[in-house]
Amino acid sequence: MASQWRRVAHIVDYACRESSMDQVSLLKADVEAIAPRDEVLLPYPSPRRGEILLIEDRDDVREGLAQLLELHGYMVTEEPDARRGLSELVAQPHGFALIVLDLQLPGALNGTAFRSRQLADPILATIPTIVITASDVSVEERAGLHVDGWLEKPFRFENLLELVKRYVVPEVPGLRAID
Repeated sequence: MASQWRRVAHIVDYACRESSMDQVSLLKADVEAIAPRDEVLLPYPSPRRGEILLIEDRDDVREGLAQLLELHGYMVTEEPDARRGLSELVAQPHGFALIVLDLQLPGALNGTAFRSRQLADPILATIPTIVITASDVSVEERAGLHVDGWLEKPFRFENLLELVKRYVVPEVPGLRAID
């Protein structure tokens, strides 16, 4: 039950960044109406150990993001498409602390289909997922993906790093000074 309220908190958090203050007040009121008063809404789960599964079809983007994350002490597994990403995820479901997922991927299995399959498996569904995309997706469609973070391309690496730090503990001290 608590994870359901965490998801609601994420949606409100995202909506707050995208909405006017009047809309934010209404959203928070809606959440308070559906969340039990004795349940504390946790904005984010505790960061955990494990690798980051990075699924991005553009080689330059994937390799650049992986190198930057590794410079900050994170272990990264890179996959160029959703089929390979899903195979890797199923092969070692407890090895990943986070998934960074592009929605526009080539092949029969795109990012949205990957996310649907991930959510269908109770173990895989617990892995936080950050979407990075250039596609135009409505707020309703975003909410249906139940993701833990969303970045529109192009984005600043610092914004991705801030999201990653919420969910993953660096495995080794980064080469750059860690904040």
